[in-house]
This record gives sequence, structure tokens and C-alpha cells, in this order.
Amino acid sequence: MGAIETMLKSEYTHMYRLVSRLREECLQRPKGSIVVKTRGNSRYIYLVLRREGRVVTEYVGKEGTWKAKGIEAKIVERRRYETELREAETQMGRLRKMMKASGVFFVEPMR
Repeated sequence: MGAIETMLKSEYTHMYRLVSRLREECLQRPKGSIVVKTRGNSRYIYLVLRREGRVVTEYVGKEGTWKAKGIEAKIVERRRYETELREAETQMGRLRKMMKASGVFFVEPMR
């Protein structure tokens, strides 16, 4: 086996594990978006998401509470992981094309 084949297989294994980890991280974070609504003089935070094809709004709490800040931080993290996941999947696709072009036979790695 050539050095290029070894490098491609090693990089593909690394990218496969990275994609798996990023998908898991995305699943652990809440889905949806934060919406702030003003009622009277107070502002309230709601989490808006889709469940079974329907839009669902969940009350989180008043703006500035620990729970609201925590949900907002987790959603920001999820979006960051989703961006990284898209980039990693793109790189993985490029690696597959390179491996196919060079004739490298490779089976999907185990986690």
C-alpha cells in the first residue's frame, strides 16, 4: 500500500469520527430558535421548533434568567456544531472522490 493510500485512509477515518461526534453533539442540543416577546413591561423568551410537522412554542422564562441564558447558549453551540458538521461532510465527500479516483478500496470505519 502506498503512502498516499495510507494517508487518504487515515484522513477518511479521522473525518468519519469527527462527523459522528459532531452529529452527536448536535443531537444533544435543543432544536429550534429563540423568540423574545414583550408583554407589558416585561420580555419573555420562547423556544420555537417543529415537532411532527407542527410549529411548537415552548415558554422558557423571563429574559435574563439563568434558564433562558442557558437555552440561548446551547442553541448558539448547536448552530456552531452544525456549521462545522457541514464543512466536515464536504471534506469527507472530497476525500471519497479522491479515494475513488485513486482506486483506493475502503470500508466505512467503526466508531
